Amino acid sequence: MSIVAPKMLSIDKTCGRPVQTHGRPIDKFPVEARDAFYVAILAAAAIYFLIFPVWRAQFLLEIWPTEGWNAYYQDAAGAGRKIYPGAGELIVNNYPPLSFYAIGYLGKLFGDNLFVGRTVSIIALLCVAIEIFCAIRLLVGSISGAAVGALWYAAIMAHNLTTYIGTNDPQIAGEAIMGLALVWYLARRKARKPVEPALLLMVVAGFWKHNMIGIPLTAIAWLVIQDRRAAVRPILVSGAAVCAGLLLCTFIFGREFLENLFTPREYAWGHVVGKIGHLQWSALALLICVTWAWGHRKMEVARFVALYVAMSMLACILQWLGDNVFLNAEFDLIIALAVGIGLAFSRNGSTQLANRVGAGLVRGLLTISLIARLVISDRQESAFVLISPEFRASFYARQKDALEDSARIASIPGLVFCIDNKMLCRHAGKPFSADDFRIGQMIATGQATASEISALLRQRRISVFAEVDSPRAGQIDPSIVRFWWPATAQQPQ
Repeated sequence: MSIVAPKMLSIDKTCGRPVQTHGRPIDKFPVEARDAFYVAILAAAAIYFLIFPVWRAQFLLEIWPTEGWNAYYQDAAGAGRKIYPGAGELIVNNYPPLSFYAIGYLGKLFGDNLFVGRTVSIIALLCVAIEIFCAIRLLVGSISGAAVGALWYAAIMAHNLTTYIGTNDPQIAGEAIMGLALVWYLARRKARKPVEPALLLMVVAGFWKHNMIGIPLTAIAWLVIQDRRAAVRPILVSGAAVCAGLLLCTFIFGREFLENLFTPREYAWGHVVGKIGHLQWSALALLICVTWAWGHRKMEVARFVALYVAMSMLACILQWLGDNVFLNAEFDLIIALAVGIGLAFSRNGSTQLANRVGAGLVRGLLTISLIARLVISDRQESAFVLISPEFRASFYARQKDALEDSARIASIPGLVFCIDNKMLCRHAGKPFSADDFRIGQMIATGQATASEISALLRQRRISVFAEVDSPRAGQIDPSIVRFWWPATAQQPQ
């Protein structure tokens, strides 16, 4: 399929410049065909990894500890009840209000808020992938690069951050709103129009979920870098919108809004150390983005994506300082890396490696290495869904256990505190009376001792329900090694 050519110049269709072949074989396969193949295998990987979270969403099992917590406040918002508790209560709501009302009212139309929130999460993931596609198209115009970035995002989220996909949690939907704002920002910048509307949409996204700061920080910083004087107006407008939103929420919900939003939390570098290891899954993408951006640092688009990745990494690390901040802190970074991967795929023709082996081969190596990092993993839940009746049956068994526990809780008179699984109490019809996070932070920040909390629970006649083996979807073993070789499973001591 190839002929050996002497040292000559060929045209790299990615960047439109001559590239020396150094006597290597000239590949007769069209660039478009190769790129379509790379996109196809990434699409297959994304679809494969999505099988598990989409299938899992049907079960009445707590996938992530915030699911029952969110559902309680969504129920309250949909019913017109108070969503920000008083300072003396053992529950807290440190999220902004928009997601609770959106899901709460959708739940009144379509059924249980739990499953509405899970459906919204899946739809939002696809929306973010589309927004990544659009962002890359606006930055470099490449369709294949845009598809690679978008599909890699969908694949890594569905596989390595699966506890948030198809889960009743507002984070992914918030990222979809923020991603739309990013696309709008880039489009208006490209058209030389004022960016204030896009910045205002970022403010709205912040009142859906308040920890998505990577994109706003990048947008503001880029305005300042480009033209400090012209950046003053957009900064003032967006800052005024944030203040107005906080004042409006305080007026509507009372001072409890601010008290809940700024609930005391323990901060320590040890929390970062305990979570930073999860970045191993995106480390290859980070290396690709940093290497590409440095090699193309004279290009404005490379400097933009370098700033975007840096701001998102900074936001992730700062959030991980806080206790009980989980993997959703890195979602901004994953989106930034997806955009960077799309740019690296689209504009690699001027690199030294591309000059030696060809831009097409570089794109192939990039794609295969990213897919290999995703696939080479002991966790293969989608495979279990497809090939293991025992795995599928375990979810039905867990759901049966959860329903039995809920029936037991319903039979307990008065208030009940379900430790580490609020969904059980909610399904049993018990009001939300005590929260693990609130109690844990009261102890961690010195507001109360464990014995004082126990006395407070007794005083308020709140029974405690705790299961050592709580029915939760995330506790089912997805190890492919232990599936094929059960002897490798750890034996009880």
